Amino acid sequence: MAERDKKKKSNKRETGIGLALWILAALILLVAFLMLKPRIDSNLKQTDAFNKLGLEEPESVKNAKVPETGKNDVNPMETVEIDLNDNSSSKSTSTVTAKNETAKNQQNAQKEIEAAANNSESKVKTEAKNETTASNTKKETSVKKDVKVTSDPVKTMELKLFFMYINSEGKQIRTEVVRTMKKSESPLMDAINALIAGPSAEEEKKYSCITMIPRNTKLIGASVRNGVATLNFNDEFEYNQYGTEGLRNQVIQIVYTATAFRTVESVQILVAGEKREFLGSEGVWIGSPLNRNSF
Repeated sequence: MAERDKKKKSNKRETGIGLALWILAALILLVAFLMLKPRIDSNLKQTDAFNKLGLEEPESVKNAKVPETGKNDVNPMETVEIDLNDNSSSKSTSTVTAKNETAKNQQNAQKEIEAAANNSESKVKTEAKNETTASNTKKETSVKKDVKVTSDPVKTMELKLFFMYINSEGKQIRTEVVRTMKKSESPLMDAINALIAGPSAEEEKKYSCITMIPRNTKLIGASVRNGVATLNFNDEFEYNQYGTEGLRNQVIQIVYTATAFRTVESVQILVAGEKREFLGSEGVWIGSPLNRNSF
């Protein structure tokens, strides 16, 4: 009887120890489950497991927070392993699947290929741009070399001016001088004004000529109509220091110079805008148009 009682007590002790161990293991699993429950709920919500199985999601799964990419260590492609052999704690290990690793390698390879292609395309574009720029520069240089900058030549005209030459006997002789001048819209006025100004230093030296027109004379206006040139002078035109001969020769200079133009046949002289019969107190006829045959 004593031995039977000892066995019963021993069996009860062993049963109590085993039950305690099972309870301890259950507590460890419960603690591990509670610690990992938010992560498990998050994974279940992220993978949509309940909906795929046609089951209603629990409130804990619905309210679970799904980690953002790059902000949480949880990866939907990772698996969680629980080591039941360690009774003191539970640890979570992450293993990257071969499929994820292969996809990552393929992406890296694709990026390298695209980068190489972009570099090659950029290099080709840069070379083409450089060639185009060099070609344009060469073409522009060639064009600039061929183009010669030329200014428009100044248009000139030759005018016949009539001055007076005084010989050794003191006689005044009409002298024709051809002068090249800049072309203008009023060549008749240019010729009469040049006549009033007198011969140039070169002309005076070459022809020994002078002008008989009074120094302060000014041409007020000039017009040509029906072959008659009307020339209007100021009052100084009728005062000549050489007397009657000087007055006559100044009129000859005006008439010969004006009628050198093909459009002028005769000249009507006005003084201060008035038509007068005689020029000066001694009288030189200017009351009608004069031509070369008038002298």
